[in-house]
This record gives sequence, C-alpha cells and structure tokens, in this order.
Amino acid sequence: MKVVIIGAGPAGLAAADHLQQQGHQVVVFEKGPIAAAIAHYPPYMTYFSTAPLLEIGGMPLTIPGDKPTRREYLYYLTRFVQDRHIDVRTYHLVSSIKGQKGCFTVCGETASGEEFSETAERLVVASGASGEPRRLEVPGENLSKVRYRYTEPHPYVGQKVLVVGGRNSAVESALELWRHGAQVTLSYRRDSFPDSVKYWLKPDIENRIQAGEIQAYMPSRVISIEPRSVHLSCNGKEIMLPNDFVLALTGYQPDVAFLQSMGLEVDPVSQRPSINPQTYESNVPGIFIAGVIQAGNISSEIFIENSRHHGLVIAQALAAETRSASLAP
Repeated sequence: MKVVIIGAGPAGLAAADHLQQQGHQVVVFEKGPIAAAIAHYPPYMTYFSTAPLLEIGGMPLTIPGDKPTRREYLYYLTRFVQDRHIDVRTYHLVSSIKGQKGCFTVCGETASGEEFSETAERLVVASGASGEPRRLEVPGENLSKVRYRYTEPHPYVGQKVLVVGGRNSAVESALELWRHGAQVTLSYRRDSFPDSVKYWLKPDIENRIQAGEIQAYMPSRVISIEPRSVHLSCNGKEIMLPNDFVLALTGYQPDVAFLQSMGLEVDPVSQRPSINPQTYESNVPGIFIAGVIQAGNISSEIFIENSRHHGLVIAQALAAETRSASLAP
C-alpha cells in the first residue's frame, strides 16, 4: 500500500518507519527542512525530557548528557531519515488533497515554485500544531518590531523588550534576554505561572521578578502597540511602557483551514480533528492523524514523548484492515 505522510517531525518520521517496516511504500512531504518546527527553536535550547523519551523507532539517541539540545536532536532526526532510508521530500508545501480512500492525490508546490502531485492509497497528517502563530489581535500588531518567534538574544541587547506569554518558551526567552542585557518586561494573562513551566525555570523567573530585574504585569493583556511604546491593560488600568520590540510568544495553532479543506471535522473550540481513538483514523476514511496536531490548540497535552508511538497505532490499524479484507468472501 502506498502512504503519503504530511510532516517530517518526530511523529511523521516514526510513522514512516513503522509503515515501511510493515511493507508499505511511504513518501513524506515537509514544507521546510526535516523537523521544521524544531529547527525554528532557539539554537541553544535544551529539551526538558531525557534522551530515551525522545527516541523514535528504537534508534538510540546517544548524547554526552541526559537531555539533548536542539542541535543534537536535529542531527539525530537527520540520521534517522538516512539510516531508515525514508523518502522525505523537504521544501514541498502540500496545498490540497483530492480523491478518496484508496485513490488520493496530493498536490502542492516546491520552494522553487514547481508544482508537484503524488497519488496515495492512505494519508497520514502529522503536520504539527504550529501552522500559524496565535495573534494578539490588537492595533499595531503588524509593526516590524513585533515578532512571534525568538531565536537568540543578540539582536535585543540594550533594547526594551516586552515578552508576551507565561509558558516555557516565554519564560525561558525572558530570562535569556535579561541575562544578555535586554531590558525585559513580561505580560501574561494569568496572575501566576502554570505548573507546566520547567521546574528550574519557575523559581528563576519568580526570583528575577521579585528582585525587580524583570518587570512583570500579571494578569495583563496588550491592548495596542505603537512604534516606540506598548499599552497594557492591567487590573482595570491602562499602562504605557516605552518599548523597542514585542516578542509575542503566545504559542502556535494548527492550520485548521487546511484540515477542513480535506473534509476533516475540527472542534471549533479546541481545534481537535475528529479521530477514532483506537486507530487514529479521521472522519474521512483513509486519512489518519498523528502527532501533536491530535490535541489541536491544547499544547500542554501531546508532546514528542507521547506521540512518537502514534505511527505504530496507525500501522496496526492498516494491518488489521488488510487482514479483514483478505478474509472477506
């Protein structure tokens, strides 16, 4: 059986490996490089999880320490693709899916502008939940000083930076920015940080706030952004802060329009696609869902650690389907 997988992150690659081992012909399309979402993480990021919990396909993740860095994990995933001979076609943006179970046509465009199409009997969508950033939806949001992705502190040294958000990425970025000489202010919609913040980051950020080294407005929300300032609403009052850059690290959300274009049912609130919990097949026969996209916009529920086995579930479902077909009169 020929299977096309959309997304070359850990879940997509693990699914490809399981399906290939079962004898299926697999093609993986990725709109960027291998593991594009991870490639956009800050260069010096270290994972919260230990190496064994991030391994896929039984291939050891051998590193000097307990927890891999972004660079180490990207290298591991690249080696995984090479070692398992997975047909990953990078910089191939899938734009449409046509057809039905047994005869799908996947269409899209490469980074060089060339159109492509591929047929498949089954599809696996493992495109992740970082299709587009959660926008602030405030005046001034389109100014060039507003960014939705943080990579490194150097561009912000000596600058007045507002970090919007209170989860791991926002907290870690705020601390790194402060330690490299930025004047950091943090705006978070809740009055305290969630328990999901890494255990070594939470006391660090709380101590920096208590010492006045990082100014925090909690709970607060951004109401407008201007070229040299930003306006917050905090406890019923409007606050104006001098500002050079806004880092809106409020997370990403899945590309719901793409899912719906395939006929997938998506919950309007959680943005979860409708799936069979036993097989991971969606409401569209022949289209399966793997990875963090299963959780929609609930980013604290599904991670690499608990989605790397999704491919095995899908492979088992296809095997059961094949056995059932062979027994049919």
